[in-house]
Amino acid sequence: MTTTNQTAVKDPVCGMDIDPAKAAGFSERQGQTYYFCGLKCKEKFDHNPEQYLGKTGESAKTGKGCCS
Repeated sequence: MTTTNQTAVKDPVCGMDIDPAKAAGFSERQGQTYYFCGLKCKEKFDHNPEQYLGKTGESAKTGKGCCS
């Protein structure tokens, strides 16, 4: 049995706090893993990751699938 103690992370596109274990998707870039609340955020990131790197999002959001 594997357990993770990873805390919530921010979706780099929308800034939503999400649990990595429940993320809709993830992408890896330069050894870093980025997690997404919904597939639309993942698609936006994958299309132009430089636009979102170093950005934490406009405001933290809560709930499910704010961008899906």
